[in-house]
Amino acid sequence: MKSIINYIKGKIKYSIDIAIVTGSGLSEIKNILENSTIIKYSDIPGYFNTTVKGHEGAFYFGTFSGKNILIAVGRFHYYEGLTLDEVGLPIKVFNQLGCDQIILTNSAGCLQNTWNLGDIMVVSGHYDFTFKNGVKNPEIINGSKYYNDGLIKKALSIKSDLRVGNYGWVLGPMYETKAEIDNMKKHGVNAVGMSTVPEVIMANRLEIDTLVLSLMSNYAIGLTNDKLNHQTVLDNSIKYNENFKLLLISILSNI
Repeated sequence: MKSIINYIKGKIKYSIDIAIVTGSGLSEIKNILENSTIIKYSDIPGYFNTTVKGHEGAFYFGTFSGKNILIAVGRFHYYEGLTLDEVGLPIKVFNQLGCDQIILTNSAGCLQNTWNLGDIMVVSGHYDFTFKNGVKNPEIINGSKYYNDGLIKKALSIKSDLRVGNYGWVLGPMYETKAEIDNMKKHGVNAVGMSTVPEVIMANRLEIDTLVLSLMSNYAIGLTNDKLNHQTVLDNSIKYNENFKLLLISILSNI
């Protein structure tokens, strides 16, 4: 970890006010930064590189609205063969660089047929549907220690029609079956995805204030007859990315 931080500090001369992790197809926010510095993951000693399409694999550092912002364009997933601790590595980097506020973004499958693709959900809780810990009936994990009340209220004050709901974390990389989706809906899951929760857990451990935003990029299996694959998720994320970027710009301008 020391070599990772020393390398990054050699490129970044200022402390970090806010950090962002971008989900699949949601990296356009990097273009708002002024005086941008790019640090490729592959150039950082001891750091991991991304393997999933749509995750570039670089830190973008710059300024916006008078704040120093670090954006991780590309995240890691448990299904890539990493440990949960390793998946949370970007959050540990943010913490070591002095950042105490982060925004995690993702593209998620929508479980609500009354919601529209392109809707944005503020995550207020999550369920662990990986079953890796042997628990057959996951319980909701929520509260301000995981999802900061102040940041949630700020997002809702900026855009009052944001959805608010629970994220269901699955292992991936395969998509869920209809039976699995039905089970999640019974538990109270509003959107499903293969990322983010390990980062939330790490942020909680390090006492970092966290806001999570999910773009509804596709409907979950069983809600429509559409075929689902990663390219569809990427295409829809890019299609609806502009409104997502505008929301992030407003949030960054007001926190």
